[in-house]
Amino acid sequence: MKRNGWMVWGNIAVIIVVIIAFYTATSKSSSGINEGTVRSTALSLWVYSPGWETYVNEYRQQHADIEFDVRYFRSSEQLFDELMASISANAAPNLAEIHSFYGISQLVDTGAVVPIRDLSIAERDQFPSVFTLPFHDQNEDWALPIGASMPLLYYRNELLNKLSLNQFASWDEVTRAAVKSEADSVVKGPGGIAIDRELPWYLANMSSSVTTANSIWWDWVHSSKIMKPLHHHKAASDFINGKVGMFISSSEMLPTIERYVGGRFAFSSGRMPTLEQAGIIPYIHGMVVMKSSADKIKAVNSFLSYMTAPTTQASLWHNEGMIPVRSDVVNKLEQELNGSSIRRTIIDSIPLFHANPPGINDLDKWTTMQRLLEQLELDPEKK
Repeated sequence: MKRNGWMVWGNIAVIIVVIIAFYTATSKSSSGINEGTVRSTALSLWVYSPGWETYVNEYRQQHADIEFDVRYFRSSEQLFDELMASISANAAPNLAEIHSFYGISQLVDTGAVVPIRDLSIAERDQFPSVFTLPFHDQNEDWALPIGASMPLLYYRNELLNKLSLNQFASWDEVTRAAVKSEADSVVKGPGGIAIDRELPWYLANMSSSVTTANSIWWDWVHSSKIMKPLHHHKAASDFINGKVGMFISSSEMLPTIERYVGGRFAFSSGRMPTLEQAGIIPYIHGMVVMKSSADKIKAVNSFLSYMTAPTTQASLWHNEGMIPVRSDVVNKLEQELNGSSIRRTIIDSIPLFHANPPGINDLDKWTTMQRLLEQLELDPEKK
């Protein structure tokens, strides 16, 4: 074949290759098979509680098309402050954890939160109103409850035996048991009491009278001297390491205490002594959904449905100490409780829970009470 013939056939081959490549690209685009379509949906999640990594990873194993950018905060206060700032900067996450004590009214006022009715969460009728009321504002629910907890009084068993009691029925009994006496041959371990960091929550559960609760708190620090001032960040480790005999904390702390105390000493736990409370004020973990694209809202809906599914709720109870927010799950757990008297006490306490709807001044009340308690512990004259 002459040289010119080879050149003609070469040009024809090049043209054929170009046509095939163009047809292939056009075909993929028209079929929706392109880079933009196969890309995963990415969700940003802000949380402050431990344990979220486990459930995010489990969910991702079932939904490989959804990616997560999880940001962990050291406290609920830090998360809330940065969440409000992110809304102002139009850089809010898709999902954020919030507790039941303050924040909902402020978030609703921003106009950035999606009402829960716009989601499709199955069997929401299984959520008792005590778990949804703190997130109910302007005739809408603005956060989905994920789990709850209640305050508990943890104590070394020998302190209860010290007063020959079956349980602590008053704060006076708690005080007398926590006072360390050198002449006491019964109590081998330490006395003293420590309170975890959510101070306004524990104070509110001590008594519906702020004056009464403040008086008890002041006595522990300045009169009987069974509590160190401003030592709350070390309260859990002090109890676990045997430096104090009593510890006021959340029921969510139970798995941690069981794990780290081991068999070093015998301990138990019960409800805080009853004075004139209207009921037990629970701590409720909620998730707020921020406005975003339809595909992200769909993915958010799927994740929240997973977090409130019966199997996940049971896992949160067994592994994280969270009280399930579904009545059907609680009813099933009641039938399975046969070993732990403390867990039985927690489940039996749910009918005593009492919650209030949110208010615009909740944040101010919380921060004011936190500051007043810190001043009370530092200054004996602040009683």
